[in-house]
Amino acid sequence: MTLELRITLLVVSLLTLVFITRKVRDAKVRLEDSIFWFCIAGLLLLVSIFPGIFFFLSDVAGTYSTVNFVFLFFIFILLIQCFTLNMRISQVDTKLKELTQQLAIEKFERYQNDRERAVSATGTDVDDAGKP
Repeated sequence: MTLELRITLLVVSLLTLVFITRKVRDAKVRLEDSIFWFCIAGLLLLVSIFPGIFFFLSDVAGTYSTVNFVFLFFIFILLIQCFTLNMRISQVDTKLKELTQQLAIEKFERYQNDRERAVSATGTDVDDAGKP
């Protein structure tokens, strides 16, 4: 790994750490979500300081080139992140559906109660147009 690439990785990882820290501080990103990005920035920082890590892991994994291992590694990490986000979206979708159903039931019950009060007050059934 060339010295220029190592310096670039070091600067990018430090900038990523600063960027994520600012977003967390400004409450633009939840702390739970930022942990992933802190780990990625830390990993980039580690690799920029010790570039031999990916060479060693590439040999252990048996890939033909270190670049292929780096791509495979980060694609795997991003797939895990996508799966985690899909799980969260599914949970939010389920909660939204339940809340929508609960709101519809409460509106229907409120409508029924208003209608019963109107019937008891006037003594006649009132249709939707307000006519007896």
